[in-house]
Amino acid sequence: GEQLLRQARLVGVASQIEGLDEDAPGRIDGGSARVRAVARVPEPGIRLAPGADRFLMVVQPVPRSLAINALAVQAAYSAYQQRALARDSLRRMYVGTLTLALILAVFGSVLLAILLGNQLARPLLLLADGVRQVAAGDLKPKPVFASGDELGGLTRSFAEMTAQLADAREQVDRGVAQLEGARTRLQTILDTMTAGVIVFDREGRVDTVNPGATRILRLPLSAWRGRRLTELPELEALAHSVDQRFELLATSPEAGERDQWQDAFEFARSDGNTLTLLVRGAPLPGDARLMVFDDITEVVSAQRSQAWAEVARRLAHEIKNPLTPIQLSAERLQVKLADRLDETSRQTLKRSTDTIINQVAALKGLVDAFSQYAKLPSARIERLDLNALINEVAVLYEGLRPPILELEPGLPPVAGDAALLRQLLHNLLKNANEALAGVPDPQVQVSTRRVEGGVELCVADNGPGFPAELFNRLFEPYATTKAKGTGLGLAVVRKIVEEHHGVIEVRNVEGGGAQVCVTLPLLETNHE
Repeated sequence: GEQLLRQARLVGVASQIEGLDEDAPGRIDGGSARVRAVARVPEPGIRLAPGADRFLMVVQPVPRSLAINALAVQAAYSAYQQRALARDSLRRMYVGTLTLALILAVFGSVLLAILLGNQLARPLLLLADGVRQVAAGDLKPKPVFASGDELGGLTRSFAEMTAQLADAREQVDRGVAQLEGARTRLQTILDTMTAGVIVFDREGRVDTVNPGATRILRLPLSAWRGRRLTELPELEALAHSVDQRFELLATSPEAGERDQWQDAFEFARSDGNTLTLLVRGAPLPGDARLMVFDDITEVVSAQRSQAWAEVARRLAHEIKNPLTPIQLSAERLQVKLADRLDETSRQTLKRSTDTIINQVAALKGLVDAFSQYAKLPSARIERLDLNALINEVAVLYEGLRPPILELEPGLPPVAGDAALLRQLLHNLLKNANEALAGVPDPQVQVSTRRVEGGVELCVADNGPGFPAELFNRLFEPYATTKAKGTGLGLAVVRKIVEEHHGVIEVRNVEGGGAQVCVTLPLLETNHE
């Protein structure tokens, strides 16, 4: 009632249905249903009481049928509200269930994807890591993915391939090591060979040169790699001769020549010496060429010396014996026939017999010189002061042309034969003095000095020097530029040096003159 009055006071009219509440008596059959309406009555001008409102309240029973219908509608609405509430709850539960199911499905999918991805990616990662290691040069055994599928088989194949690569690289390393060892051994052999070795490529250019070739030819061959020998003026003649022999071997080889050839060539060195080279050539695979050569100048000279010694022995035996009877017969003819001839014939006989006697004497001198060369006695080695010996010999030349002495003091004793070394010094001084004929201000110098392994004795003059064409034949008999003489001086000197196991060297002095140097071993060195 109060709530209905307040509503009517505010709005002017208010109504409500009573008897349809759930706790109202007679609600089920609708017998207590009524409509209560309250309306505010406006004031007519006469007020019953000041400040009081007037309300008209009407109470009207609701027909039973209408009340029953209202209850039915109310029950239906209540049922609808209950179902509406139940639908929202069901919808929220279904949405939650679906969301949970979706979350679980996504999580399961992610987990399954991780598991499958790990199953698929692991062998691929193994392969990728293995490829990176192989690319970096690491060929150690690679891990294998333990599965029977294609990816597992791929990792096994990759591991087998890596092992094969490791084996192949090990074989290559062994081959390279063997090749490097062989190359080192070959280079060591080439470096220690006394013979010269030159290898030409297929174009004929210098490819390999050993130190022996540089030593023999005294030319910077190592700096000429990649060039043809025909391009070098010093070797042009030798190069043409070698090329001709290679062509001859390829087209029409001589008897006994199949895979290589051998020949001797003369080579003029820039220092004026002419070498005799024994050259061997052979073709190599790939159209390359090999040339091996050695300096046989000393061998040829020794052979010539041996031949001259044989000639000297034959001269002494075959010529010397008849000379004395020839000389005696000429003298006897002169004595027996001089008194029987007139003056003119006597003078003719005398000139003829004198000529015979003089020529026989000359032949005897020649034969004696050759005999001395052929029968030079062996050296009797003893302790010898070389400077003292030189001073003794120099005294003998005081009345002729005394040599200038430059002797190093305190020289150790040498191992030598005093008589042979005295003869050696006489021959050198004699040759030097004879070379100074017609030279203004002639000088002969004798010097000594300590060198490695011995003592060096040098005799020098300021004459014209040795002719270039005789440089390689100076130690052979008859190798001389003098109008008279046998040229045996230096030949005898060389034999004496060889008897002492020494070394002899001749050279032309810059500015004019010649020098002969002999190195004699020390007494201790000789005894060793």
